[in-house]
Amino acid sequence: MQLSINRELLLKAINLIAKAADKRHNMVVLGNIKIDITDALLTLTASDLEVELMCQVKLPQATSATSGATTLPASKLQDIIKLLPKNAVVNITAEANERCIITSGKSRFVLGTLPATDFPTLGEPSNITPLSISRDVLTGLMSKTQFAMAIQDVRYYLTGMLFEVGQRQLTTVATDGHRLALARSAIEVAEAFEMQAILPRKAVVELERLMAEMSKLLSNNDSHLALGFGREFLQVSLPFGNVDSTGQIDDSIQLTFTARLIDGKFPDYRRVMPSATDKVALLNKERTVDVLKRVAILTNEKTRGVIFKFGGEGDVELRANNAEQDEAVETLQVTYQGEPIELSFNVAYLQDVLDVLSGDVQLHMSHANGSVLVNQLNDSQHQYVIMPMRI
Repeated sequence: MQLSINRELLLKAINLIAKAADKRHNMVVLGNIKIDITDALLTLTASDLEVELMCQVKLPQATSATSGATTLPASKLQDIIKLLPKNAVVNITAEANERCIITSGKSRFVLGTLPATDFPTLGEPSNITPLSISRDVLTGLMSKTQFAMAIQDVRYYLTGMLFEVGQRQLTTVATDGHRLALARSAIEVAEAFEMQAILPRKAVVELERLMAEMSKLLSNNDSHLALGFGREFLQVSLPFGNVDSTGQIDDSIQLTFTARLIDGKFPDYRRVMPSATDKVALLNKERTVDVLKRVAILTNEKTRGVIFKFGGEGDVELRANNAEQDEAVETLQVTYQGEPIELSFNVAYLQDVLDVLSGDVQLHMSHANGSVLVNQLNDSQHQYVIMPMRI
């Protein structure tokens, strides 16, 4: 296998897929990028068996290339190409002795390889259900909910994000058992069409990253994506080629994102949504964030609890203390309806919700130990549930 290629073209392709490689995986080859050259087409693949990113690059006609395949260490390859001079010509030659030589100008690097035949693939999804959606809409749905995914949990289905289609709406839901985030948007599908799938955390993060890269490429202009949901996988094709005068991206660089779906039953989030709430507080988001930052300084490092005492004359008292007997107290102007109530939140959970909202924010409450519904004023498309801490 031999290839001579422009450094910028190669680096762009490597940067798109390198994060999917996992050098800590039990299969050593998954720390590598698979390089495959056939018929003037360069294919780079990285995978951790949960997320697979495959980038196909159409080689320019004058490119010198010989068909073949090998795998190279992802992080070393990326670092080498990144630090070469701009617009340099990179020569890659795989030899029979499990060595690959990379040269550019007066630079020469020799890397160990692993056989391309040892590199596993996720396979092609079957029984695909296509779903067309605006990239901006999908980005918004995921960014508004991803913070609530569990990081580690024996309930593995909580470490992902639920995608649910019903009543011509796409709903994304994430929860770690202590808080829940929900966002929904209308989409163009058949009225009777229904679907549920759980996308794992790494896949959510990678898909968000790739959509952000597309946004940069298109100067923030929107585009549509076709999400292909199968029984076990989600697959999305994303163009990253050249942008023409009409704002369209050609297929000179095509990336295929494939993610293994979580096989599990997501909790019925509807049962978690508070309904019998008789106390409502209306807060200004910016002022609340400022007060929380100050009060949080003296919270207990483990519980991070901040007590809210509602029922005053147009204000709420926020209070925090810790094991060193430090205490912070501050009042915040609010509009409040209902009987007095005192409840405590993990300040980080509330701050995460406020970070994705703007303007005036409502808290719908029932009693001190009951779940609290948080939403932006006059916005029913984004809803958040936080379980209070026992005081």
